[in-house]
Amino acid sequence: LETFANLGPIQDFCVVDLERQGQGQVITCSGTLKDGSLRVVRNGIGIHEQASVELPGIKGLWSLRESYDARFDRYLVQSFIGETRVLAIADEEMVETDIDGFDGAVHSLYCGNCVGDALVQVTERGVRLVSASMKTLVAQWAPPGGE
Repeated sequence: LETFANLGPIQDFCVVDLERQGQGQVITCSGTLKDGSLRVVRNGIGIHEQASVELPGIKGLWSLRESYDARFDRYLVQSFIGETRVLAIADEEMVETDIDGFDGAVHSLYCGNCVGDALVQVTERGVRLVSASMKTLVAQWAPPGGE
């Protein structure tokens, strides 16, 4: 019987080749508060990179479904310093597209699916609720005084 230390909750992680031997290792940011730590996962995982895309300046990445109950994700939202871009899966490719209700001219802090077939975009300017089927703005909220 083999036992393993609990690494949860994992707040973040990255894959690196610390010893430059072509063997990727996972570094996790585990735990919370005074019990937080960085952990190196060395054994038990096999990492085979299938593809790699350089996205300089990317700050956030979220996958969205076309509807709340959809089985597969359809959109990949990319957030950069001063803009938000959306890629759509079309056949076997990803093509840049627009979700009209999203504000593409700002950095997104969060994007996700909501119950009721809606999409949500959170930015420094406020929160936007978008119809998942029509891709149009349904409602928005901005902080008082624009802060």
